[in-house]
Amino acid sequence: MWERKASHKRNAPPPPMEPTRENRYVYGGGRQGPGPAAGNGSGTGSGNVSGYAVRQNKHGVRKRMSTFNFIVGLFAIGILVVLYINNTIAVDELTGDCNALRRKKQHQLDLNAALQAEVNKKSSLERVGRIAVEKLGMQYPREQPQVFDVPSDLKDRADELRGEFQQ
Repeated sequence: MWERKASHKRNAPPPPMEPTRENRYVYGGGRQGPGPAAGNGSGTGSGNVSGYAVRQNKHGVRKRMSTFNFIVGLFAIGILVVLYINNTIAVDELTGDCNALRRKKQHQLDLNAALQAEVNKKSSLERVGRIAVEKLGMQYPREQPQVFDVPSDLKDRADELRGEFQQ
């Protein structure tokens, strides 16, 4: 039995040798290098260039997220959600306050308009004249008032006298 395996191993071809990997690579497999031997200059092609090896593609490995980062992310999302809800509640409260102030302003404007109408009604000439005649015993003038001009020298003298009385 041992002999068979040994003989089998003797007859088996040697395992294929993997190409040696170097730190110098040509990306895309093209011929790159100095001089006219670099090929068509497009950077594409096949085969190895002397002294360079074609870089093998690595299989994509998904990096696992650590538990700490996951928990920190959850806390951050939670805080953002709480801040958003708090902001929404604050905006709703401010909107309610703003609407209340608008209603109060409109009420004040209506009240001001009612008071102005009452002032206009009570200060009308007919009402004031009627009250003056009935309650105070005043009379309307029988003659039209006369307008006369005051000479300028009398105006100057009146201004001087006013100045003396004010002191």
